[in-house]
Amino acid sequence: MTKTSIVLELQTDALNSAIKLSDLLRKSLLVSYKLDLQDFRDWIEQELNGYKATDNIPDYRQLAGEVRCWNPYRGWMPLIFEDPEESKRLSKRMCSQSIPELEHLLEKPTNESLLHMPFPPEMGSQLSEAVEYETKFSLFVQKVSIKGIIETVRTIVLNWGLNLEKEGILGEGLSFSSKEKEAAKQSPKNTANFFGPVYNPHLQQGRNGIVQVDQKISPIEEFISLLGKELESIGLSVETKTKVEGEIEIIKAQINSKEPKHLIIKEGLKSIRKILESAAGGAVAHLLLELGKIIL
Repeated sequence: MTKTSIVLELQTDALNSAIKLSDLLRKSLLVSYKLDLQDFRDWIEQELNGYKATDNIPDYRQLAGEVRCWNPYRGWMPLIFEDPEESKRLSKRMCSQSIPELEHLLEKPTNESLLHMPFPPEMGSQLSEAVEYETKFSLFVQKVSIKGIIETVRTIVLNWGLNLEKEGILGEGLSFSSKEKEAAKQSPKNTANFFGPVYNPHLQQGRNGIVQVDQKISPIEEFISLLGKELESIGLSVETKTKVEGEIEIIKAQINSKEPKHLIIKEGLKSIRKILESAAGGAVAHLLLELGKIIL
């Protein structure tokens, strides 16, 4: 009875999308143990068990997305970065989850096309300091990008199996000859070298204006319109009323600009809030409530 080649089986399985990647990796783990290929074995175990914070995570596991923060009134809202480099750095994250976990995320029945990756507590605290509000932050990524990780790993396994065959390493059943084991050790092609640099995003402590909330222009316009209508009836002094009118005009100019400066809009809204908070009586309470829905 002719014994099959486990390496050829590996190639066939890698081409069969019906076979789960986690099962393919377990078969690859068996082959790497039989051939005593430590580097490849370590890589497979990390893919199966997940990467630790101290591990060198391969660069194909870097995901790009949109940073958002939680607004209790409006749900998850995008952040606008004033520094393009800061935006690039924080809009990318390394995915450390195991292949079985990623497969489960893709198999889970849902209509959502986005997944979100919460920021670590330390980074979240720095972002909260930057937007002057204690809240949650996450990176939202397309669900399909997880599929990209899985397909990349599958291709790596296929190429490895093809390299083994090219070197004459096929195996008989679950066994390899001494000659095949020696050939596997001697060939650098069969050593896993897929590790990329660790991507470690950071924030500069205490830096002003790192990031601000993207407020979506329409709610701001609605509030400014409401404030303009009620400005005469809320009992402000002439001087204070003039200040508010000035802030309104500045905000309107930015809203109508082709490239609105979000920091100017934010500072204008904060200035209006400060003025309204110092006003006497309860006439401004509902305005402060509406303003609170817009800015953090």
